[in-house]
Amino acid sequence: MAETSGTNPTGASWSDRLFDALPVAPIWVGAGIAIGLLALFVLLSATLGDLSDLRVSDTPFWKQRDARLSVVLVILAAFVPTAERYARLGAQRHFEALLPLLDQREPQALALRVERVDLRRRRAAGWLGLLLAPIAGLAIEGDPGLYLRAGYWAAENAWAWIVGAIFCYGLGRFVDTTLGISRRFSELAQRLPRIDLLDPAPLAPFGRQGLLFALLWLLMPSIFAANAVDRAFAVPIALLALICIGIATAALLLPVLGVHRRIREAKAGELARVIAAIRGEPGALAGSAIARRGESASLADLVAWKTLVDSVSEWPFDARMRLRFLFYLAIPVGSWLGGALAERLLGAALD
Repeated sequence: MAETSGTNPTGASWSDRLFDALPVAPIWVGAGIAIGLLALFVLLSATLGDLSDLRVSDTPFWKQRDARLSVVLVILAAFVPTAERYARLGAQRHFEALLPLLDQREPQALALRVERVDLRRRRAAGWLGLLLAPIAGLAIEGDPGLYLRAGYWAAENAWAWIVGAIFCYGLGRFVDTTLGISRRFSELAQRLPRIDLLDPAPLAPFGRQGLLFALLWLLMPSIFAANAVDRAFAVPIALLALICIGIATAALLLPVLGVHRRIREAKAGELARVIAAIRGEPGALAGSAIARRGESASLADLVAWKTLVDSVSEWPFDARMRLRFLFYLAIPVGSWLGGALAERLLGAALD
């Protein structure tokens, strides 16, 4: 379906069509996009004579702001559609893992609901994301009049603005995709006929979808941290980091909010039944997971069951998932520290 549609279950934008057309893993498609953009950048620089200036310059490449920024933005511009592709593939995989647990009425319609994309809203989010480009540019340069000076719009500067705009547009679209899929996963919890407090493991795909989004979003500030060798990038790096960490946190929690409410309701209902049974109310354990043992359960058994129910986590995250999220948070922090350390080492070596 063409992208002119309002709501599209497959979201056939140019990037979707490209990933669909090439029978390779998305990472290789993303690498191809990055290589193609880099080749175009080199060709443009060579044609306009800027490439020879780079070769004869005594300043290391990573110290040349325009060239370094152009390369970093090319990588980010290729990363965003690739990350979006992996997010949607992950959503499909996690939905299929949850399907045996869900109400099986109209499963195909339910799958389309998870995969659908509102293309108008997606484009609007992309245009809104473009606002980040001038904000970041002003934060780096600090002088709006610089853009009017002769010689500013050399190949590297012009290319950085073009690719930066592509990245920001894709970033806005990815925000919409992330929040849309996350909300729909949360809604899936309403299709769970029951919650098994004794075995929460089948609910793990809700948490895994959130973790996938968190990883993809936290990789972006890690890539942009390559500019940490230039102190002028402190504000843009911090701005992108705040945006990505905020969205990563929201994307971690949004897919599980629905199932969190269901688990909490199931716990509250079970605790109410067992407390009533402890008080000796007849038929109190009707509908309980231990209903068959209700008549033979002693007071100590009921107290032990209440303690066990109390200990059940209300979130579909096990210890391994929590540890993995902490590791993901450490990725951008390590990149920033690594960039700062590299700057100090290079400075000491060149002094």
